[in-house]
This record gives sequence, C-alpha cells and structure tokens, in this order.
Amino acid sequence: MLSYALLCYVLGGFPSVHPASNEVAQIFGRSISQGDLVAPAVAEAQKGKLAADAYVAWLQKEKNEKLRTLVWQAVFQDFAKQQRVEPTTAEIDSQISSQRRFMKEDRVRRAKERERLVEELKSPDLSEAKRKQSQQYLDTLRSLERHDAAVEQERRDPQREKMWQDSDRRVAQVWVKNWKVNQALYRTFGGRIIFQQAGWEPIDAYRKVLEQYEARKAFVVRDPALRDAVYSYFKFNFVYADETKAKFYFEKPYWERTAEEMKAAGF
Repeated sequence: MLSYALLCYVLGGFPSVHPASNEVAQIFGRSISQGDLVAPAVAEAQKGKLAADAYVAWLQKEKNEKLRTLVWQAVFQDFAKQQRVEPTTAEIDSQISSQRRFMKEDRVRRAKERERLVEELKSPDLSEAKRKQSQQYLDTLRSLERHDAAVEQERRDPQREKMWQDSDRRVAQVWVKNWKVNQALYRTFGGRIIFQQAGWEPIDAYRKVLEQYEARKAFVVRDPALRDAVYSYFKFNFVYADETKAKFYFEKPYWERTAEEMKAAGF
C-alpha cells in the first residue's frame, strides 16, 4: 500500500459540520457525524443491495476507513505546519532530476530485456508455459516502449512540455514534502521504520504522534470501535529495519544518494 501519510496529504480538506447529537468524533474542534463518515444516500443504496450481515460489515468498514483518514490527515498536516515542513526549490529540483535519471536508466534496462526475450523466443527448446510467459513479458515491454515514444513525441510541443513540467513539479513537491514530514517525525520520536510503496515510513513515530495529539484532545473519538480503527494500521505484521538503517535513510534524501550508497547501507 501507499504511504498512509502521503495519502492523507493528497486527500486534504475537512468534512462539513453536522449537529452534535449525531457526533461520533471531534477533530481539531470540528464535529464529525455519522453522515461525514458515510453519506446517507450511499448507505441507503448499499442497504438495498446487501444482505443484512454484509451491510453491517460494509458500513463499519467504511466508517473505520473514513475516520482513520480524517484523523491521520488532520494530525499529519498540523504536525507539518508546527514543524514548518515545506520542500525547497532545490529539493524539488533534485527529486525531479533523480526521477528523470531513473526513467532513463529504466528505458535502457527495458531495451536490453526486449533484446534478451527476442533471442530467448527463438529457441526451439522453450516449454509452452515458458514461451507464453516470455511472450507476455515482451508484449508488455513493447507496449511501454510505444508509450515512451508517444510521450516523447507529445513533449516536443512547447505547450505540452510546459504541462508535463508543471505536473512533474507538483508530484515532486508532494513526494518531497512527504519524505520531509517522515524525517521530522523520525527525528522527533525515533523508533522503527517499515517499507511501503512510497518509501520507508517511521511507523513507531506515526503511532507516537497520534497518541500525543489524542492525549491533548486534538481529536476525540466517542465510539471505542472507531477509536481502534484510528490505530488499526499498526496491527499489520510489518518487517522492520534496524536503527542503523533508519538513521541512514532519514539523514538525507534517498534520491540524492547513489545506488551504490543505498545498496551498501542495506537498501
């Protein structure tokens, strides 16, 4: 799964305020109602489609996920604000440059893979299963090659190139900010880190910052089941990196390190 912190940044925003009589939680003074977690119209539509037990399970799952997102989103955004975490122009530029290097190297790697597969498929000794697998992989690589060519052609147009550059910059800004928030969390709380698709996360720091904000009532959850949902992410069986790797990872942006540096550090 993608980094939960990153997801929370991308989502943004707060729900509307509903009457306190229907309140299930408060987040930074905002009243959160059942309707903020699951829209009544959506709930009614699902109720007509599902069996009673399935509907109850679906409804609880939806409420759990929505409240968890709202709480995490608010806490991480406030932490970033308090720590004054913002990506600099230089950091964004370095991330974009790193991504472009990676894409260039990946195109070279894929070209070599295509050549290898073409030669492999010439062999009369391939089993049918292996031949099918290799052909499917080759078809995928060729599809990516056509996509790369289409993008390259599109970017020759100055206006389209400007749009691509703006998009790259927006993505890099989110990526860099997410890493810097994680860095600030790790430096503040320490603890173990885990690997997710968006990079390494300071998982123990996530929990500690949530507990800190809850202790000072930045968020209050009335329903015990919903409160448990806020912390449910920590129930997964993660593989943790040791303290040495954690310190290395958050010492400087990983995209500013060489592949050799990362490999030597165990990444």
